[in-house]
Amino acid sequence: MALLRKILAGLRRNGNLQQKLDWEFEWQSTQWASVFKDPENQRKCHEYWVRFRHLDDIRKRVPLDDTTNILDVGCGISTVLHYLPGRRHGIDPLAERYKTIYEYPKDIDIQEGSGESIQFPDRHFDLVTCSNCIDHTQSPTDTVAEIERVLRPGGHLVLTCEAFPTDLGERNAAHPHSMTIDSLRTLTKRFETIEHWDEPWYGLLNYVLGNPPTTQREQILLLRKPL
Repeated sequence: MALLRKILAGLRRNGNLQQKLDWEFEWQSTQWASVFKDPENQRKCHEYWVRFRHLDDIRKRVPLDDTTNILDVGCGISTVLHYLPGRRHGIDPLAERYKTIYEYPKDIDIQEGSGESIQFPDRHFDLVTCSNCIDHTQSPTDTVAEIERVLRPGGHLVLTCEAFPTDLGERNAAHPHSMTIDSLRTLTKRFETIEHWDEPWYGLLNYVLGNPPTTQREQILLLRKPL
């Protein structure tokens, strides 16, 4: 009986994961990919990163050049890697499906993978970004632990996520978690906090279309792995 329960639980988890991935791909393919392909909208996304995700401030605190090793976890289509120099890598469970609807720049390496099991060696990256993704993962705790593993000592993590006043639990198929400021702080307690910004939460599509922000707030954390 115990074995049967374990098997059924595994089937439920796999079914939920597939439902989540299908939901995310459908949204990206029907709502976002055609919008982001427009160079003007890519410029607006860069503007959003500068205005509300403090990209220029981050770059002042984290010097980057063509030799910097960067990883974007849960990169999606509109990864911040478009706007950074360096040896750029992105992982996403839907990477191969995304390549059927969007052509990434040739000098950005995009691979299929999950945050819970990052297929890179220890201490490999100087900078890891995780943008509006941690609440999409199956296990935020495991994802942050993997990010810490692949970061070199003194390396930086930029974590952004919309935050709610209280934990609402699973919101829909794509969002198994609802993060709060406290839960984000707990997740990242092993890192040094360099900066913590609180900004209106638009979402890239809303911003590109000129829509107002939502009632949520976005937290942008610039963190450093201790030496």
